[in-house]
Amino acid sequence: MIIDFRVRPPTGTFLSLSIASKGSLSSPTRVGVEPAPSFIQNSMDLFIKEMDEANVTKAVIMGRQASAKHGNVPNDEIAEIVRNYPGRFIPFAGISTTDIKAALIEIERTVKTLGFKGVAVDPGWAETPLKADDRRLYPIYAKCDELGIPVSITASIYVGPDIGFSLPIAIQRIAQDFPSLSVLVVHGAWPWVNEMVGICFNNKNIWLVPDVYMNIHGMPGATHFIEAANYYLGDRLLFASSYPLRPIKDSIEEFLSLPIKDEVKEKALYTNAARLLGLL
Repeated sequence: MIIDFRVRPPTGTFLSLSIASKGSLSSPTRVGVEPAPSFIQNSMDLFIKEMDEANVTKAVIMGRQASAKHGNVPNDEIAEIVRNYPGRFIPFAGISTTDIKAALIEIERTVKTLGFKGVAVDPGWAETPLKADDRRLYPIYAKCDELGIPVSITASIYVGPDIGFSLPIAIQRIAQDFPSLSVLVVHGAWPWVNEMVGICFNNKNIWLVPDVYMNIHGMPGATHFIEAANYYLGDRLLFASSYPLRPIKDSIEEFLSLPIKDEVKEKALYTNAARLLGLL
């Protein structure tokens, strides 16, 4: 069994996100594979078929509430997808970092009323970009900590107006200030990989979701993710295809061919995610 920890299904408002644009096919993150048929045809039926063919039993739908340039998906739309495909998807609410009071209300609503299992924020892509450790965001982290849910923070070269918005030191400060909060770092703060895995060495509440930045062969810095996984990070590594950036099956094949210990691969593909989400 496999849990893909980050997908954006090819339906509804997800199709309006910047990553779902057909123009995004020129991104370096898409090198070496053909786009998934479900992505080309905007087909949920094909998407479910692709999940089945890749032995993905569940996938985490990561919401997004970002600037107009990058797009927004209503959390009620995510809840509808979850209802339409029972047992296949685990929802993380996209939370805007612009209106903190509204954000806290939305976190309460999505978790307590809709049954969402986590929160996803993209502070570098807000209308007014913020670094992840901006104190204005701390009420969001505190609310997730209070509710006992993980928070997913997208951090990489793309997310923010400059490379400073992906610096791992921001993640370290959050992890230290909220030691009981599970902090997920999507894209693994690439290209600051050595710094990111270093911070994970003594911050046990940080989980990495390196996705394409580890799975793609030849990706600069990927060896640091692999070395850390084989040494001390095996229990906090989560596999993700980041569909539609990469087809699910291709991503799994790329991940399985990495020089990672078999027991760590098993954890990253299923056990770690199941433990984090309370499925075990």
